[in-house]
Amino acid sequence: MAIEEYTAAKKMAQKAARSAVSNGAYPYLRALDEFVSREDICGEQPLGIVDIPLDKIAGTKTSGRKNSFANNFMPLLGEETEFALKWSALYESHMNEGIRDPILAYEYMTRYYVQEGNKRVSVMKYVEAASITANVIRLLPKKTDDPSSRIYYEYIDFYDASKLCMIDFSAEGSYEELCSFYGKAWKQPWDDDERQQLRSDFSRFEQLFLERGGDHLRVTAGDAFLVYLRVYGRKELPFRSNYDLKNEIDRIWREFQTQTHDRSMKLMLEPTEQPSVPLIKRISFLNGTTSRTLKVGFIYGKTPKTSAWTYAHELGRLHLEEVFGEQIQTKTYYHAEYQFSPMDVLEDAIRDGNQIIFTTIPYLSAASLKAAVAHPEVKILNCSTNSNYNSIRTYYCRMYETKFLLGLIAGSLAGEERIGYIADYPIFSTISNINAFALGVKMVNPKAVIQLTWSSLKGEIQPAERLDAAIHYISDKDFIVPEHPSRRFGLYERDGEQLTSIATTVCHWGKFYEQIIQGIRNDAWKTDTNENKNRAINYWWGMSAGVTELICSGKLPAETQRLVSLMTELIKNGQFKPFDTELVDNEGTVRQKAGMHMSHKDIVKMDWLLENVEGKVPAFDELKEEALPLVLLQGDVAQENK
Repeated sequence: MAIEEYTAAKKMAQKAARSAVSNGAYPYLRALDEFVSREDICGEQPLGIVDIPLDKIAGTKTSGRKNSFANNFMPLLGEETEFALKWSALYESHMNEGIRDPILAYEYMTRYYVQEGNKRVSVMKYVEAASITANVIRLLPKKTDDPSSRIYYEYIDFYDASKLCMIDFSAEGSYEELCSFYGKAWKQPWDDDERQQLRSDFSRFEQLFLERGGDHLRVTAGDAFLVYLRVYGRKELPFRSNYDLKNEIDRIWREFQTQTHDRSMKLMLEPTEQPSVPLIKRISFLNGTTSRTLKVGFIYGKTPKTSAWTYAHELGRLHLEEVFGEQIQTKTYYHAEYQFSPMDVLEDAIRDGNQIIFTTIPYLSAASLKAAVAHPEVKILNCSTNSNYNSIRTYYCRMYETKFLLGLIAGSLAGEERIGYIADYPIFSTISNINAFALGVKMVNPKAVIQLTWSSLKGEIQPAERLDAAIHYISDKDFIVPEHPSRRFGLYERDGEQLTSIATTVCHWGKFYEQIIQGIRNDAWKTDTNENKNRAINYWWGMSAGVTELICSGKLPAETQRLVSLMTELIKNGQFKPFDTELVDNEGTVRQKAGMHMSHKDIVKMDWLLENVEGKVPAFDELKEEALPLVLLQGDVAQENK
């Protein structure tokens, strides 16, 4: 009889209510009107008849019936009540004919609150249905700069294009990234087949993810699904058996755990102090390895002759061989940027027996992650910033320190003139470099203005030609291509066609690699792992670690050299931090009050420009095609300007 089903549902309600009370949670349904006022809403949007997931129904619209149900939507009232009889009748109707009449619900911040049809929702949840038909009205919250507000309005754009409402994300840009995996441009409408494919893929993944215990992680199933796609891609997903999909989820489980931590990314600002390790242990410093020779692979995007970036890392590799001699054997792999599948290069390096692999371009971060998941016995490091994955480690030079010093020099030489700055890619670490340079200029020359342009913009015009002809001092790229030597690097003076080098930043990748290898040999790698379980580790070393340096021309005025030397020592010793001051962006917004301290994570993720910078972060569609993969992978600042 239906009343017996009601009794079973009531027991479920009582159990849920007791559990909520014992855990200090609210035992009844939440009423939307009790925590959202009309002042919070800027409008309403009728969505019509929508099939909504039952697990996204969070409560009632008004407080009238909220105490009749526990917070799991199961009924609490006694079997002798009219409420119980109506619930039982609905249950019988559903079992015989199915519930067809749509409920009336309000959607707010991706969750649904029932105005009419609470008992229908209760019955459908009791029989473990997946969804229910509803006439939905969306309540639009006022837009704010809060991340949750920005994510929600991204969701609205995604919903308008796809009509899908079952996927939640907790990070900005995730909906657009999801679209890219399915071959859809942002805001491009989805057809029925595309919609059904995503619904099917996600539903299978979500079921196995929750069965594995995903509901105990502080990460949405959507966040986890995106991590899965980054590692395994989407193309083969429809053909994966549930058995294979479950195994893949198991293999990357620690990556889901990494995403759940509020402080999931650990920036290692200095090399870990290396413990004293017995000689016999140093000989077998890799898992199960007894050979004295360590095999290390270097994967390059281009060649040292054609790329200044590759050349700098090649010098680092040669430094390793010089320092470690016969204890190390290195091998290089070129042209990874031009491979149809970068994974092929990584697989070649792994088959060659390399125990440590450095992928030296940020573009390879996704392939590095996939290879690391498939081969946990190999240590893979990618040269990039802003990674949130536990399976690989990333490394990069803290270049904003030397950029600040370059700004000091430029400001002291330029008088009240404008100063040029040519940046490469609009990714997070680049923005902090620009702003550090601007702070250096401002410290010695408050009236000077930096004119910013980008080398990654579309068009045939050379970056330096975009700058005003009257600009004499220009900060340009940090490296030169050996085959095409030029003075257009670092800070230089432009006088017509004549260029005079003044100063430049140098990254000593060899010292970086040396300290990483030494750390692996002396167990500092394991120390970092044990102290940062389920966190992504990013080595972000600077002047204090000896991996960055400012090289100045001997023609620099003596007083300027003295100032630079003084500030260099203060930065190295941690006595001066360029960003610990009042910061106002070039739109007049105070980003940091005087006397406040900016965390290193905020510096890494900086996405705005200081008040003395004339220019902007370019929009995504303004960039050259070759710049797009890197920008997508490494902190997509440009997409915010589309």
